[in-house]
Amino acid sequence: MRTHKNKRRYTQRLHVLPLKVHLSNIRGLHSNLESVHHHLETEKPQLLFLTETQIRCPADTAYLSYPGYSLEHRFIPRAGVCVYVRDDICIKRLKHLETSSYSILWVLVDTGQEKILYACVYRSHSGDVETTQLCDHLTLTADEARERYPSAQLVILGDFNAHHQEWLYPYQVTDHARREVRKLALTLDLTQLVNCATRVPDVDSHTANCLDLFLTTDPDSHSITVSAPLGTSDHCLVKSISVCSPPEEAPCGLRRVWRYKAADWDEMRHFFSSYPWREVCFSSDDPSSCAEAITAVIHQGMEYFIPYSDVATNGKARPWFDADCYRAEAEKRTAYTAWAEARAHKSPNSRNLKKAFNQATKSCKRTLRRAKFNHISHIGAKLASYPSGSKAFWSLAKAAESNFCRPSLPPLLRADGSLAHSAKEKADLFASLFTENSRLDAAGKAPPISTRADCIMAEVRIRQNEILKILQTLDVNKASGPDGVPAIVLRTCALELSPPLTRLYRLSLKTGKVPKSWKLANVQPVPKKGSRADPVNYRPISVTSILCKTMERALNNKLLAHLEGNDLLSDRQYGFRQNRSTGDLLVYATHIWSEAIDKHGEALAVSLDISKAFDRVWHASLISKLPSYGIPPGLCAWISDFLNERSIRVVLDGYSSDQKAIDAGVPQGLVLSATLFLLHINDLLVPGTFGYADDSTVTDRYFSSARASKDVIQSCREEMVSRLNVALQAVSEWGDANLVTFNATKTQACVFSSKRSPLHLAPTFRNVSVEITDSLQLLGVELSSNLNFGQHIESKAKTAAKKLGILSKVRR
Repeated sequence: MRTHKNKRRYTQRLHVLPLKVHLSNIRGLHSNLESVHHHLETEKPQLLFLTETQIRCPADTAYLSYPGYSLEHRFIPRAGVCVYVRDDICIKRLKHLETSSYSILWVLVDTGQEKILYACVYRSHSGDVETTQLCDHLTLTADEARERYPSAQLVILGDFNAHHQEWLYPYQVTDHARREVRKLALTLDLTQLVNCATRVPDVDSHTANCLDLFLTTDPDSHSITVSAPLGTSDHCLVKSISVCSPPEEAPCGLRRVWRYKAADWDEMRHFFSSYPWREVCFSSDDPSSCAEAITAVIHQGMEYFIPYSDVATNGKARPWFDADCYRAEAEKRTAYTAWAEARAHKSPNSRNLKKAFNQATKSCKRTLRRAKFNHISHIGAKLASYPSGSKAFWSLAKAAESNFCRPSLPPLLRADGSLAHSAKEKADLFASLFTENSRLDAAGKAPPISTRADCIMAEVRIRQNEILKILQTLDVNKASGPDGVPAIVLRTCALELSPPLTRLYRLSLKTGKVPKSWKLANVQPVPKKGSRADPVNYRPISVTSILCKTMERALNNKLLAHLEGNDLLSDRQYGFRQNRSTGDLLVYATHIWSEAIDKHGEALAVSLDISKAFDRVWHASLISKLPSYGIPPGLCAWISDFLNERSIRVVLDGYSSDQKAIDAGVPQGLVLSATLFLLHINDLLVPGTFGYADDSTVTDRYFSSARASKDVIQSCREEMVSRLNVALQAVSEWGDANLVTFNATKTQACVFSSKRSPLHLAPTFRNVSVEITDSLQLLGVELSSNLNFGQHIESKAKTAAKKLGILSKVRR
């Protein structure tokens, strides 16, 4: 085996880019959870591996989580391992290398400079045969991992419960387990770096043992130290500092925090009411110039009368880690250091110092638990003070349920295999992806021709009392747009700001021009299912100017009144409609399907999946349809300009991407987007098709009799599938005409029937046979083929059981 060399050269490089990897046999994660969280808060290691967690895998691991870290685990009673991974580290779990027979956890860390394979191991006091099998399994899986990642460094670490005289101080006996581990190290060319005892004996007559090992193929890149145990564990904490780290963290971004509770609202209202709006802001007929001037005046008033401060965006307050916690931890470390030195020098005072260390350990644990208990009690009091079911109640309840951990945003994987680490790099990567999703190549294609409606909408006139009412009902919790004008200022000063804003809105509508600043959207990536390291698994949510949203709402109210009043929207559309809900659609769908079953027939439903439904709305097609709904030319011109020349920028942790132009889509987050999307998709919902926004379902059914022959049933089935295929063909043609792409592979079908003989005739959509499944997911409800809600109820019951964890977190 190799020896540790070039220590001086390594020490010179060490301070540049430290990667901190810590290892501890925790001897029960539940009993030492506060100490683990305290360690993550104070030491902030990139990786914290824990062995002998001694817990069963819970249904919900949120209470184990910690803000700023993700948790990977293989929990096993009386054994088990896990790792806390800091959010700025990109890892991949290698579950195919793991087995339920052993407490082994494999992860691949990509630092952006190199890849490192980590295998965390816990070996209990098992027999010689089991130990040999464990080491053989590790050898095989390590070879498989290195074959897949040949340039990666290999690190195997954990509690092996083995003794070898070459590795262990002061042990002089080599047992079978240590011989097997040494053979493993020789086979894989690993060097063991821990050279001191890691298990603290509970009895003075017992000898300290080195049981926790750190084996690596690159010993020159690690520096190992051993420090005081975590919590009440009897195993020391093993710390590794490596030069193989991700790039240095970028400086913190800043955001301005306004202290609205300390604002002088009366003086601000007086400032706005006496301001010469007409002379200063309306000297031009250009809506863009007027909007910029009004925005500047509002900012001026805010700076005059609202205190503010600029704070770092990545500040992570840990409210229950108070000064007592830090003091108790420091006393524990001091006691351990004194005892360790006395033990090394065989001091006669070693026994007393060991007792002092044990006492400091117990005192530290009590302090941490008391601090966390007080914090949780405070949360319980706040929850009790909020109205049940209110937004504030559920916001705090959801945060408590997740242990105040926000979804992590790890380094993101680019198409070329490199990683985006900094907030600016991530923002630019998201911006490029979202922009690509909102671009269409029409290739000179003409939009479809629509028939003009008989009922014509009157020209729109914006009234000041309407704007005042909208301003007075703004949600003050909504985020500000790119212009930085908050809803609370507009709502509090609604009476003073409604006259200049009404004048601006009238000018914009008259000229058919939307202010350029309103066409920019701040986009926030929201994670979906799948790996968080893949930017594809995020959807964009646009945050636009509240000044623009106010005008949108005024226009949208009039537009919806015209569409609903003249029955211009399909009766089969249930999304974004007043007095309609998902429940209405589910009642209708289950009624027609259950009716078919009751009348000895069957129903066949095909659920369609539109690719990037909101992001890829063809503007030319949408605008060409507006006159067919009787929308006046002035409003059509304004909507056309509203959609054209839009741009986005992604905002992350105080950093913004470059602005990117988009030429398609109705961005989610705009007030008008929902109505415009309904107009775009309205002519898709022909008889037999119903939808909720972009979720569309095509269905058909037949009735029969209880004594119908097999031939009659087969004939009815063939006719039903034939009719459904015709409807699906019409949907396909509509998609071609409107440049809408359907994801045929995600389209699902289900037969609702009580018959014993299954339906073998599959419908066809875009030349692909749609697979018939046993159930159908419709608006979050799982419907089985016999319309039994058992599976859905069981799923919701499990979710409700998890929610009850909130009560256990806040109980006294």
